This record gives sequence, C-alpha cells and structure tokens, in this order.
Amino acid sequence: MKTHLLCSGLLTAAVFLTSCEDALKDVAAPAAQTTAQDAKKEKESAGAYQAVSVDIQRIEVSQDADERTLSWTTLTDVQPGVRNLLNSATLASPLFTTSGFQAGTVKQVRLVLGANNTITLSNGRVVALDTPSGSTSGLKVKVNARVGGGLQYAVLVGIDPNWQVVAKGNGTYGLKPVLEGYVAQTSTGNGGGGETEARTQR
Repeated sequence: MKTHLLCSGLLTAAVFLTSCEDALKDVAAPAAQTTAQDAKKEKESAGAYQAVSVDIQRIEVSQDADERTLSWTTLTDVQPGVRNLLNSATLASPLFTTSGFQAGTVKQVRLVLGANNTITLSNGRVVALDTPSGSTSGLKVKVNARVGGGLQYAVLVGIDPNWQVVAKGNGTYGLKPVLEGYVAQTSTGNGGGGETEARTQR
C-alpha cells in the first residue's frame, strides 16, 4: 500500500514538473522571439538616417608628391560649421568650396572636427556621433585629383551610411574615419556652391 502511494506521489510530481517546464518554455519562447525581432528591427533600421552631421572646425589639405601626406595646409577660405554628409555630394550642395589649392595633386583633405557631431535617426531622434580622432588628426577624405592653382573647386563627398555609420548596439553610433571625395572645378570664383559648369575629377 505504501509502495503504491509512493509511486502515485512520484508520478504526480513528475507530471507537475513536466507541466511547469512546458509552461516555462511557452513563456520563454515568445520572449526570445520578441527579443530577436527587436534586434532584427534595430539592425534593419540602422541604415535609415535622415542626417549624418559633422562639426567642421578647420579643413586641411595634403598635396605631397608621394603618399606620405606629411605636409598639411589649412584652407583659410572655408568657413567652419556643421555639414550634413548625406547632402554633400552635388554641385548644388558640396561639402565646401575653395580656391586655396596649389597647382598639383590633392592627395587628401582632412576635416578637423568639434564636439557637435550628431546623427539623425529615421524617427527624427538626434543622437551623438562618435568620430574617432576627428578632433585631433581629423576625418580623412581621400581625393587624389589633379588641380590648378588659384582656381575655384567644389569638394564633394558621398557616403554610404549603411557601411560607414556603425550602430554599436548600445544606443551609440560611430563614423568610420576615412571617406571618399571628389573635386569639381567650377566656372565661378565667388565661393558659392550653386549650379555651375564644372569638371569633376577623382
């Protein structure tokens, strides 16, 4: 009799434990699925940005004959300010214009940045943008284009935010430190960025 009661008790306990385990799985599965879906949404929306804005304090150019880019000259005719890199790839809206290049080859341009670097997400929320070495060695723009001295040029930068903006997963965002740039010789010398006849070089 005691053996029968003991077996019945063990069987009841086993059924109860199994039921509890199944219930926990039922609760955990939707939670895990929701977390995975949230992560997927975050990843998918990471490339949807309204603006990638950098706070340019100073612009320098390297026209070294070799690839060492040891000598940098400040372009004094470019005003500091915040520029949207997503809106800097056309003559109507270049990153900047300058007549400060010397005759030769522009190897690189570097953007020395301030602290007001931000990214505007697809929902309109503005968050800080991490720019490694942006305030010291600058954000590099590779150009490698032949230019004439004393002529007016527009410098254009087009970025792929899905590749160059890094969503770090903790709510912060970073920008890769090297960009690709182009120069376009404009037909005017007034420093504007309007629609002008131009020759684009890479």
